Amino acid sequence: MKRAIRKVVLSSIILFSIIFGVQVSAAEDEKMDRVIIGFEETINPEILESIQVHHTYENIPAVSATLDSGELERIQSHSDVMWVEKDQKVETSGQKETWGFKSTQALQSREWGLDGEGVKVAIIDTGIAQDHPDLDVVKGISVIDGSDSWADDNGHGTHVAGVIAAKNNDVGVVGVAPDAELYIVKALDQQGDGWESEIIAGIEWAIAQEVDIINLSLTSCQPSTGMKNTLKQAEESGISVVAASGNGVLCSGEYLDDVMYPARYESVISVGAIDDKNMRALFSYGGASLDFVAPGTGIYSSYITTEKHPDGYRSMNGTSMAAPFVSGVMALTKQAYPHTDINDLEDLLIENAVDLGEEGKDFDYGHGLVQSLSQPFNDIAEKSWYYSYVQELYNDGIIKGIKDGVFAPLGEITREEVVTMIGRSIGLDGEKRATPFPDVNAASFGSGYIASAVERGIIKGLPDGTFGPKKKISRGEVAVIIDRVYDLESTTQVSFPDVSSGVYYYDAVTAVSTAGVVTGFPDGTFGPQKNITRSELAAILARAM
Repeated sequence: MKRAIRKVVLSSIILFSIIFGVQVSAAEDEKMDRVIIGFEETINPEILESIQVHHTYENIPAVSATLDSGELERIQSHSDVMWVEKDQKVETSGQKETWGFKSTQALQSREWGLDGEGVKVAIIDTGIAQDHPDLDVVKGISVIDGSDSWADDNGHGTHVAGVIAAKNNDVGVVGVAPDAELYIVKALDQQGDGWESEIIAGIEWAIAQEVDIINLSLTSCQPSTGMKNTLKQAEESGISVVAASGNGVLCSGEYLDDVMYPARYESVISVGAIDDKNMRALFSYGGASLDFVAPGTGIYSSYITTEKHPDGYRSMNGTSMAAPFVSGVMALTKQAYPHTDINDLEDLLIENAVDLGEEGKDFDYGHGLVQSLSQPFNDIAEKSWYYSYVQELYNDGIIKGIKDGVFAPLGEITREEVVTMIGRSIGLDGEKRATPFPDVNAASFGSGYIASAVERGIIKGLPDGTFGPKKKISRGEVAVIIDRVYDLESTTQVSFPDVSSGVYYYDAVTAVSTAGVVTGFPDGTFGPQKNITRSELAAILARAM
């Protein structure tokens, strides 16, 4: 069977492709060629003994190697080899030259404390300026044959990194997700050129690091079995892969009718570029596979220090610049919903995107201009009386909602949830462990806070020796716990017709009411036996703190 051999390029990487079937000269045919060799199930090392192998992949049964024409013919005809494709050349496509941060509404996420903290983003590119004052890197690697340094000698990778995660430090620029953790893969050289095989190796490394997001600001004219299969592995590992749709380059003498590769693969989120008028940039590839657009013209970001750019910043154009805006927004979304799968995260981006062009998904803009989250909960309105309290506690890491996207403000709250929230507010040790109560599982989310609260004398359990973690809790009980935690003093006598002086919570209700931490209802009652709601507890905790 005839197997195609290709040469590839990326989208902040432009492909110079040589496609099997295109006529080449005899001299060219005798050259050594870099290829990627795919096997059916396992790699057969015997047929590779005399071949220069560059990378042996772990997630797909394939290797990259350099062959002469005779070796190539032998490999292609071997029964264990399923496919051979030319290792395509890749290069950056950020065009030269910052409104992008504002356009994607990153500041509205900041109001809820969303900054990408704890989210791991891999950037496969030209490396990064390792001493740049606006960038921090957790880990880096070079997958370029014969090079160990992942320092950026081109500038493209540093620019992409700044769009995603330039620090919020009053220096230079600020990224969409400034506290995201950067994992850097240098796969492109000083000219912004590289091999697809090394991009694949970089993706494999990122998978091994268990990153959350991979940014590929690079493109190729031709599909690749090796790349497609590796990106599928990334998807199955729960990694969101974001790629540039490509700049207006000719592929085999004509323009493509869809976005370039790897953005065209179903497992990848593809991103085109718009200008500051929200119009599709002239250079930006559109197509049926386009998912989103983001700012891609005149994007000011971090850069390597050069004679022309001695301060380490510059403006650039390209879909390469648009893709990292989406990676940054995805990092904010992942931080807000850490347990949500990647398909649902993409759905959230679709729901929040600003529709441009034709109504619905279209050729030029996909689902529209990507937007940062306005808030992590879709069931509370800004005009709600409890909005500011919920926002304050969310920013402090005290409340996290009952499930992704839902706070259930009017829902009644359990005893375990109350102790957990109070424990977070005063810094108790929340490490999960055994408690004195037989009905509290040591693996339960609130076990550590319950144990700590017992040790501090904040809670005592129920008369039968249990704690009742899943039971609802009354306003009177919450008043007692809040009074114990904050030791509130009563300076005036506040009375409620439904709180008599003989009940156990009388002094606590008086204290919290006098301090203005807990208020009564409009009819003058306190409702001590009523179960407290999540919004009420949020208000009480915020006031007490």
